[in-house]
Amino acid sequence: MRLNGLNKIAVLLFIISALFAGSSCKSKKIITTGGTLEEKSHNRIIEDALFSEVKFKTLTTKGNVEFKAGNSSQKVPAVFKMVKDSILQVSIRIPILGGEAMRLTITPDSIFMVDRMKKQYIAERFKDSKAIAGFDFNFYNLQALFTNKLFIPGNREVTEKDFQKYDISSANDVYMLKTKGKGDLLYNFAVDATNHVASTLIYNEKKKITLQWSYNDFIKDNNLVYPTNMQAKVDVAKRRVDINITYDKLEIDKSFSIDNSISPKYTKVDFSDLIGTYIKKK
Repeated sequence: MRLNGLNKIAVLLFIISALFAGSSCKSKKIITTGGTLEEKSHNRIIEDALFSEVKFKTLTTKGNVEFKAGNSSQKVPAVFKMVKDSILQVSIRIPILGGEAMRLTITPDSIFMVDRMKKQYIAERFKDSKAIAGFDFNFYNLQALFTNKLFIPGNREVTEKDFQKYDISSANDVYMLKTKGKGDLLYNFAVDATNHVASTLIYNEKKKITLQWSYNDFIKDNNLVYPTNMQAKVDVAKRRVDINITYDKLEIDKSFSIDNSISPKYTKVDFSDLIGTYIKKK
């Protein structure tokens, strides 16, 4: 099974989503978001959205995620860890037993994936990958997607000089912020009246690839407001995967360890070979 550039990016997003931490058993108090938009200038809309983002140095959470493809569905527990602008690591756990089944680690320049069940791993530097050379969706954009933030394709952060890269309109009580990246990927951010990103849409109609990422069930945690439910709809060449991610609370700026170990007994394989064992080509 060989994957082209767009398919590879979509599959990677799918894997991360399927690994991302979800719900625990504790109750949580959902707050009301949305409402009626007020008149604002172009720059003020962006400034308010950036101000409402959760600021962090580290994040960690754990729980479960359910994903559906066709008539099949699966729910898995996971642990998610992030060091801002440095590393994103997700560990899939074995249900009930709690041991690690798979671990995915992404840095600004590399991706590592360890499959303990098959005793295999992949290690790939982004700059060496011809498959993603034509696209500017990067580690920092991925970090923003998982932390309910605006981003500019290919950039590390959104600065004032980037504000004019957004084309802004309004509809259905949300501001629509649109921008474009390389590879003809289009990005639409829906920002609600409380200045939070309600959804992010990434798509290329010609290549038949769509990622719709929605944020729901916002809570107030001290002075922070963030979503505790994320729903993703991934469509790649008429293949559809629905992902529902829920969790109770983010642990912010807490100390934790990062496991980068790979057993010398494991076999290094190609990205497509490892992914091909989980996603059958139709």
